[in-house]
Amino acid sequence: MLSRRHFIQLGAGLAVGVALDSCASTRRDLGAPAASAPAFTPGSLGRASVAQHATGHVLVVVQLNGGNDALNTLVPSDGRYRDARPTLAIPEADLVALRGVSDWSLHPSLAPLAPYFAAGNASFLPGIGFDDPERSHFVAMDRWWRADAIGATTGWLGRVLDADATAADTPLLATALGSGAPQLRGQHFQPATVLQPSSFALPRLLDASLFTTAARPTSTSALVAQAQAAFLASVGAVGSFAELLGDPTSTSTDVATRAGGFDLVHGLDIAAKLAVSNLGVRVVVVSVGGFDTHANQAATQKSLLADLGNGVDAFMKSIAAAGASDRVLLATTTEFGRRVQQNGSGGTDHGAGGLSMMFGPMVAGGIHGAVDLGDLLDGDIRPSLDPRTLYTACLDWLGAAVESSLGKRYDQVALLA
Repeated sequence: MLSRRHFIQLGAGLAVGVALDSCASTRRDLGAPAASAPAFTPGSLGRASVAQHATGHVLVVVQLNGGNDALNTLVPSDGRYRDARPTLAIPEADLVALRGVSDWSLHPSLAPLAPYFAAGNASFLPGIGFDDPERSHFVAMDRWWRADAIGATTGWLGRVLDADATAADTPLLATALGSGAPQLRGQHFQPATVLQPSSFALPRLLDASLFTTAARPTSTSALVAQAQAAFLASVGAVGSFAELLGDPTSTSTDVATRAGGFDLVHGLDIAAKLAVSNLGVRVVVVSVGGFDTHANQAATQKSLLADLGNGVDAFMKSIAAAGASDRVLLATTTEFGRRVQQNGSGGTDHGAGGLSMMFGPMVAGGIHGAVDLGDLLDGDIRPSLDPRTLYTACLDWLGAAVESSLGKRYDQVALLA
């Protein structure tokens, strides 16, 4: 049987539907559910429509796939950090100071971000993570994508977008740049997913009669009508993207990619164009891979964080130049942090508490969260900040009903000014 997703992929030559990794469904088979996780029942989540169109607020999420090492990103002054990492700790002379902060410093590759912190336009969230943490990539990512809603098959942002009445007329309303964004997956809503600009185009040999057929009055067959709508949405997404970037089939529009996502400098350049466009964009997710640094972490993370620092800096400057700084919130996520102790391969293994960041004049600047290296969880940073606190702030920014997406509010820390 022809499904909507198959129709889109075969008829339009682009992936608009995004599926959770098949391994992600094993989350509750691998560990006991968190006591605080809201149970999902049909109708209990998924009606948190985006109500912010009058204000034009936009959310950009940067997903660092693989589990970024928090301790070498936002570096604590605690001497136990250096004891645990005799060769991997960042040299003190190389650290980037943060204005008004004595117990944390930045990795030198993130120097471009220090001015935003000094201006109160950046906040760092160390120790972020769910209780009863998992070290499996698939399980951890699934929990972040679903906001740990037991039994839910939709993402925390997908539940917001599902009920948006403008979705059918706004093909790039939510756009994923890179390897896909299961957090955007709704029960009905599917985001536009751009794996590479040149591939986000209709096949040249596509029969023009398909357009005529799709544009006819809706069929009495529910499946055919759904396929018609999906096809036209795909055509609209391709057309809007081409309007934004020019001819997407030109190789000059392609961006460098890493395993599991875009190069962030280029991906965030496209995200900035989407955020300030007149295309009705409200959510953009940019994915980048490579953060699973079991070996040779020093060199690998140096490059990855330079990509992050330069990408965010260029993004913020582009948004400011367009006069849209007060409309666009940027946040970073990663599925978990790394273990405190370095391993024997010059790297770190899967851990628990990680680090998220937020940027924009609307954030409550500063450091929100805590890491206690004297109170570890089986060698890991003990999670101290629930990720849904970050999600609550993001949903507030979008003007969505937080309870409808997350089951309840998580106001552990005020993250918006």
